[in-house]
Amino acid sequence: MTTRPGEPEPMAIQATGSDELAPEGLDPIQRDAYEWIVRFMRGGMSSAEIESMRAWYRQSPAHAKAYADVRRVWNALGPVARASMRDNPDAASKVYSEKSARPVVSARLGRRALIGGALAASAAYALAKPPLDLWPSYSEMMADYRTGAGERRILTLADTVTLDLNTRTSVTVLSQTAEMIQLELLAGEAAFSKSDPSSALTVVAGSARMVAMRTNFNLRCDGSRVSVACLDGDLLVQRGSAKAQLRPREEVIYDDRAISDVRGFDPDRVSAWQQGKLIFDGTPVAQVIAEINRYRPNRIILMNDQIGRRLLTARVATAETDKIVVQIVHIFGANARTLPGGIVVLT
Repeated sequence: MTTRPGEPEPMAIQATGSDELAPEGLDPIQRDAYEWIVRFMRGGMSSAEIESMRAWYRQSPAHAKAYADVRRVWNALGPVARASMRDNPDAASKVYSEKSARPVVSARLGRRALIGGALAASAAYALAKPPLDLWPSYSEMMADYRTGAGERRILTLADTVTLDLNTRTSVTVLSQTAEMIQLELLAGEAAFSKSDPSSALTVVAGSARMVAMRTNFNLRCDGSRVSVACLDGDLLVQRGSAKAQLRPREEVIYDDRAISDVRGFDPDRVSAWQQGKLIFDGTPVAQVIAEINRYRPNRIILMNDQIGRRLLTARVATAETDKIVVQIVHIFGANARTLPGGIVVLT
């Protein structure tokens, strides 16, 4: 088998013995990349199958990137599988790739191999869906630009586009030319400013895309739910065959199923984070906690559903979110307990 210059070669990597092909939360190309790599890891692929895998990742730059990204993740999981194989050396047999003398371990489904596979699959799932958002997901770690909890970052691209990234936000550059910049908001919230109408800005988020020539808008992505608010200029939102043309102080919300009607919004509320503030106006406590958790490296966990339904009106600095805990305790009589790691439990 030959490898074209610049293309990835099949990797030598530990097999896990897991029947899990891909974690949830990945797009179709990433899921296909996981399936190809797991098949390769298990060993026994024929030359024709390997060529089919190569043909798959040669289809487009997106396919090649997904293959390389997923390979990087599974290589990072290698120590988990190696520890399992080291504990039970009879559970694996070694084969060798045609491009390298490095061993590829093909697991026989012994008990320890299955345990190792479960651990590796669980780790891969945790990369896609971190528990309590305690660390970035797989796609967020692969982003070109990312902010951590409580962090804010301002970027300028091609002297015409400014990005103001809020806490826990990940953005990837899909393409950048003199005529067009294409970005993807993977998670979090960002304010986009486009000053030069001679080129176009396209931002993908969830199931839709925003097209702007000269505008300022705020975009927030919470899983599949996305809200887009036009602060200045005009903004086109395209979701499948549905389109919405936004003007200043107009917003829409969409998810994987539908897009809302255009409606008005309060620009002071939407842009409060850019002044380092959070504004809550008769907001259920459960939603308040979910919002301030975005700005904290340590989580607040609410265990009292009754308090969670109570309404709270407050303003707090994003750097002083502990004050919300004090208010909830004082106003609603909640009990607060701090656990190791700075986690706060409200009951």
